[in-house]
Amino acid sequence: MNSNGVFSPGVIRPARAALALLATLIFPTALLAQGGPNSGPVPVRTAPVELEQISNPVEALGTTRAWEFVSLRAGVTEHISRIHFESGQRVKAGDVLVELSHGEELAELAGARATLQRYERDEKRLRGLVGKNLTTREQLEVAQTQVAESRALIDGLQARIDDRIIRAPFDGQLGLRNISVGSLATPTTEITTIQDISRLKLDFTVPERQLSAISGGMKIEARSQAHPKRVFNGEVMIVEARVDPQTRAFTVRGRLDNPDGQLKPGMLLRVRIVSNPREALTIPEAALVPMAGDQSVFVVKKTQSGHMVQRRDVELGHRYEGKVEVLSGLAQGEQVVTRGTLHIRDGQAVTVQSERGAANQ
Repeated sequence: MNSNGVFSPGVIRPARAALALLATLIFPTALLAQGGPNSGPVPVRTAPVELEQISNPVEALGTTRAWEFVSLRAGVTEHISRIHFESGQRVKAGDVLVELSHGEELAELAGARATLQRYERDEKRLRGLVGKNLTTREQLEVAQTQVAESRALIDGLQARIDDRIIRAPFDGQLGLRNISVGSLATPTTEITTIQDISRLKLDFTVPERQLSAISGGMKIEARSQAHPKRVFNGEVMIVEARVDPQTRAFTVRGRLDNPDGQLKPGMLLRVRIVSNPREALTIPEAALVPMAGDQSVFVVKKTQSGHMVQRRDVELGHRYEGKVEVLSGLAQGEQVVTRGTLHIRDGQAVTVQSERGAANQ
């Protein structure tokens, strides 16, 4: 409006231009982002719905233990006369490892055997005389008792000698030798250790919420920092029958094969239990579009003029390693949008790109 009270077009035009610019910055941009009716196909990337072997893994940290472990000690107090092993040696069950002094027992055993032979001769002679009625049956019974007592004495002496010969109780590997010839061994003296590590026990704890997911016979995969590229296989042996009230966890014991001895007792392993193995449909997690608490995906459909997307609700199962199990809503081989979901809507025309970015027209 000029000084005479008349509107001036020159003043109105700049104001209209400013409003038009503001509308262009706000409204058309939003329309384009939603794929307006006049917008062209939106480029997207897709992935197929695949049928895979999956499971519900249970992960934990476990400690290895020898399959068998014994601290070898003497059963009596006696001096060591011979040593038949070296530290770290592999031995078989029954191999003699250490001999304690047992000369006195050997002498007594020799005397007892000589006495037994005399009593056996007497018994044989009396048996013949009884048959001829030249002696009484009571004398024969006395001789038979003497034979039995001599045999019992020999068995006792042999047991005392066996207590002084220490043998390997099972096949395994010996530890460090802690004794020398001539030293006095007592029941508290650890001579050495022996352990069987051809197999290992693996103990680990699992939260009580996963109690129903673990049972005996399930497969175990274990990894060690000492051998990061190797997977050690085994199975669950037993699940402890109680839950610790302090930690609300329960202990699981597994078995690991260790034929080449790469694993040692006491090592810390990362454990993965393969629970509920099954075939299932899977899609990348990036394909999911959350909507009011539900999950949906955009499925690519081929049309006469190209491709379009269809929004579809899905029911999900287990999630793992960037993928998700699909329980219903999709079929094997269908293509779902994994990149570009924010710029498309149901029925939107799209151009499909591979993971390398090449268009599939």
